[in-house]
Amino acid sequence: METKVIELKGRSYGRKVGHPDAELAQCGPGTKGGELLRRYWQPVGVSTDATAVPKLVKVLGEELILFRDGSGRPGLLYPRCAHRGTSLLYGKVEENGIRCCYHGWLFDPEGKLLETPCEKGSNTVNMVRQPWYPVEERHGLIFAYLGPAEKQPAFPTFSVANDLADDEELVAAETKFGPNGPHPKVAAATDYNWWQVFDNFMDPFHVVITHYMINGVQFVPSLGILPEVKFEYLPDGVRSVQHRVLDDGRTHQRVSQVILPNMHCTPGITDDDLGRANLGWVVPADDISYRHFHLFRRKRGVDPYATFENVGMLKDDWGPKHGRPFSEWSLEDHQLWQTDYVAQKGQGDINLHSEEHLTSIDAGVAMMRRLFKKQAELVASGGDPVGATQEQAYAVKVVAGNAILDGQTGECVAGHDGRN
Repeated sequence: METKVIELKGRSYGRKVGHPDAELAQCGPGTKGGELLRRYWQPVGVSTDATAVPKLVKVLGEELILFRDGSGRPGLLYPRCAHRGTSLLYGKVEENGIRCCYHGWLFDPEGKLLETPCEKGSNTVNMVRQPWYPVEERHGLIFAYLGPAEKQPAFPTFSVANDLADDEELVAAETKFGPNGPHPKVAAATDYNWWQVFDNFMDPFHVVITHYMINGVQFVPSLGILPEVKFEYLPDGVRSVQHRVLDDGRTHQRVSQVILPNMHCTPGITDDDLGRANLGWVVPADDISYRHFHLFRRKRGVDPYATFENVGMLKDDWGPKHGRPFSEWSLEDHQLWQTDYVAQKGQGDINLHSEEHLTSIDAGVAMMRRLFKKQAELVASGGDPVGATQEQAYAVKVVAGNAILDGQTGECVAGHDGRN
């Protein structure tokens, strides 16, 4: 009787329990990553989010109330009223602030107590202040600083906002359709850890596999060419320089960029979308969800999402189930037509970093993680991270973009050569 050989290696039994890298994944107060993120101005909404109807927003693990008073000032307050703890989500917004629905305490956008109508001759208004965070409204976005007051940095400058032509404009937006299409949970926040999408911006190789090899063309055919890629450190982040040789002998150069602590610059996805990339922020709502904000530099009147619509990314019938909204897809639908969403959500609510086996194609991912953790360690030891100082505004410069290079000389013949 033949003896069956039992393979002993590689069994799942007895494997070590995987765990996330806490320095990357955690964003709450007191965590290393969370304290680094708090040292920068973070977008918490678009301008239209701040209205006379209070809105509950979640950012870096904290629930806060965003509103705009009658004089036009946005405010961001801790939700529990300093009097008896009723949520200011149910407050009444007035000319000078927001009034608690319970006993009428009125707070201005900086948390100053203005009125206590049930008390006569009381000094309470000079003794109590509602916890608050400073906000700045710029370029159609509302930014907040959630870090230590004594470390509040100057407000940054963004190169995408500089030297706009007469026919150009900046368009602020919160991306609510998720990676590659609308998803039911995206209305509040995408439902997994922010690093799972942030890593993606330094991963040009998945484009060839997820968006082409697995399902056929999801973007444009030229992005299905396996690129030659060089990853490079910048003073404030990492960039990838990608070269794809086109059928006509020219080279499509695509430069992507990530900037400390959670910004990214991603070029357009069509061959005709040449020029500089746009600027985005991946802002953790908590450890298992995030929000995604953008500043698009576009010709006046051009929908910033038009490119995505042209390649089908925003169409409800995109993929195998024509006529079935993406937001209603079943598990089987996602198994038949895979996108960035399932590749990222498929890592779990929080990736188990200890189980990863990074290789040379993941160099950009590893470089940015290393840079982030180094800056987080600097903050933990009492230092100031890159760009977050009171003396000088953080100059956020977008060098990423799309260009066409001459096949013989390598000279840029169209678009933006992000190497310069």
